[in-house]
Amino acid sequence: MKINSKVIKILSLAIVVAMIIPSFSFASGKVSKEETVYVNLDEKGAPIEKTSSIWLHSDTSLGKVRDKSTLKEIKNVKGEEEPKIDGDKIVWETDEKDIFYQGKTNKDLPVDVEVKYYLNEKEVEPKDIAGKSGRVKIKLEVKNKDSHVVSMKNGKQKTLYTPFVTVAVMNMPLDKFKNVNINSGKLISDGNNQVITYISLPGIKESLDLDKDTLDIPNFLEVEADVTDFEMSPIVITTTSEIPEIDDISSAEDLDELIDGIEKIKEASEKLSEATGKLYEGQISLSGGIDEFVNGVGKVNTGANDLRDGTKQLKDGVDASYKGSQEISKGAGALAQGANELGKGTQKLEDGTKKNRQGANQLSNGLSQLDEKVKGMPEQTEKLDNGMKGVVDNTAKIQKGQEDLTNGLGEAIKGLEKIKAGKEKELKVIEILLNGMDSLDAGVKELKKVPGASVIAEKIGEGLQKQRMALEGLKDSSNQLIVGAEEVEKGIKQAQAASVQLSTGLGKVNEGQKQISGGISQLNAGSKELSNATGKLNKGGKDLAKGANDLNAGASKANDGTKQLSNGSKELSTGAGKLTNGLGQLDNGAGQLYTGADALSKGTGELSNGGMKLKDGSDQLKNGAKELDEGMNKFHKEGISEISKRIDESDLDIDTIMDTKDELINLSKEYNSFTGASEEMESSVKFVMKTEQIKGEEEKEELDIENKEEGKSGFINWLKNLFKKEK
Repeated sequence: MKINSKVIKILSLAIVVAMIIPSFSFASGKVSKEETVYVNLDEKGAPIEKTSSIWLHSDTSLGKVRDKSTLKEIKNVKGEEEPKIDGDKIVWETDEKDIFYQGKTNKDLPVDVEVKYYLNEKEVEPKDIAGKSGRVKIKLEVKNKDSHVVSMKNGKQKTLYTPFVTVAVMNMPLDKFKNVNINSGKLISDGNNQVITYISLPGIKESLDLDKDTLDIPNFLEVEADVTDFEMSPIVITTTSEIPEIDDISSAEDLDELIDGIEKIKEASEKLSEATGKLYEGQISLSGGIDEFVNGVGKVNTGANDLRDGTKQLKDGVDASYKGSQEISKGAGALAQGANELGKGTQKLEDGTKKNRQGANQLSNGLSQLDEKVKGMPEQTEKLDNGMKGVVDNTAKIQKGQEDLTNGLGEAIKGLEKIKAGKEKELKVIEILLNGMDSLDAGVKELKKVPGASVIAEKIGEGLQKQRMALEGLKDSSNQLIVGAEEVEKGIKQAQAASVQLSTGLGKVNEGQKQISGGISQLNAGSKELSNATGKLNKGGKDLAKGANDLNAGASKANDGTKQLSNGSKELSTGAGKLTNGLGQLDNGAGQLYTGADALSKGTGELSNGGMKLKDGSDQLKNGAKELDEGMNKFHKEGISEISKRIDESDLDIDTIMDTKDELINLSKEYNSFTGASEEMESSVKFVMKTEQIKGEEEKEELDIENKEEGKSGFINWLKNLFKKEK
């Protein structure tokens, strides 16, 4: 039974729709091989260089994996593993889940790209159109060369072409191109650029025996525009043979089974229409969330700037403290040396008073000999009295200086307390920033749930992770600074305690010196009395003996005090050294903190700028999601629903169409590699082709073939990066 022309159109359209909306995945547990062939084309579409980039992946460690490839100059681009190559056989050994490598190939492409240029209705060479103005026309055509003669089930031979889906994209900046018209595809403008997208199915009309009335998809893209100073960015063409199996229309043995398959396509279309509506609603929510994100990033940027300014003040304060501690250390060293010399003098004084006491006792027992010996004593005791008074005055001055040192150490402790308080406030600010990061992370997780936004969320998450690492490092540095400050404070407090102890010792020394001075005065008076009246010599001798005993006791106390002074000054010198070292470490840490805070401030500034760009992109995506929703509803109502309705109303015999469809699917499955693949692998291949740009000056741009994990950036972002406006 033959089918009418309307039904042929409907079924052909169903097959085409299925081909341009692919859905495929690899089975888990197997090694998958994804091959991307990057092709540099000249301005007219002829291949210049072909580089194939391979991604081998497994859900577990790859281990020893056997691959097959005809590539030359093979190199690992993301690891240290070296392959073992024997002809077209390649063996990799790794503990990783992924291998990325690339190589060169001279194999002919399955499709030909042809680009023609016209200026004022005359065909011209690309080099002759650069910098010219007028009415320009560009014609792009992709031809399928991969044909196969297939035996159909009805016994006839038929030529079929491997089904390829081709997407071409070109950019025409508004400052160069006006009044742009296209014969097919989609023209999108963002105010600066006019991006043209064109989808073609080279060879599909020939495979399905379709004429223009049945399937009106032009074989070529034709663009016309008014141009000023002609320049043109590269044209990018992506081609793939991956199409889904149409399992619900897999045979024509049962008419009910066919209709059921068409009905399932209708149900899937209804669900897809509902999903685009939810996508648009989710994009509206995403846009609002991004507004909040941009505001939050602005606050983070302000806080980072405040943190940078605060760390600069901290560093300046620590520098001043470090220089002051060096002066304290020098003074403490001089004090320790002076205390040591004073100790030697008081030891001699104590030894002298012992001898003086013995002499006084002998004097008391031998008054006759004393008369001759005391004649010169008044003069000597007068000198001793004057010298001792000078010692008392100098000791009082030393004690006053020691008290000033103690007070200075107290002020240093207060300064460190302020530094610690400032760092603790700084830690609170960092904690607030980290808590804010948690909120942003939560927002990113919600963003990942939105269909189509996972790529954006991944990028945001990576940026937030870098900011979190910077804040965590800053937090650790601040904690170390606080610990260092506490160690410095501890050293200063020890020095202060030693200084107090030293001051106390000096007080005792001074008291002893005063006693010594009093004894010397008594000795002086006694010697004068001895000189004036020998009758009073016996009584004066007793007073002298008593004074000598007091002098010896005072000298002993003075000696003890000077020992304490010497020990305390040594501890003070040691503590001052620790203070200097601690402040030196604190100074280095403050410098690192300022460097980190400055880097954080710059990073948050860049994040803030990126957030604004993200907001602009989200707004554009929201508008695009709305257009997608409206277009999908129209597609469902006027396309899929109409197909289902007409199928329901038709009496069909679809053996030939189903047979053709099955053969096309087989060809699609078989074309899973360009340069070869192991039979144990599940492989796929796509082609990314890029023409040379046309500029007034010779400036070429090659296709970026950096290996990236599939799905990380997204097709839309990829196109967006390729077609940023030339400056």
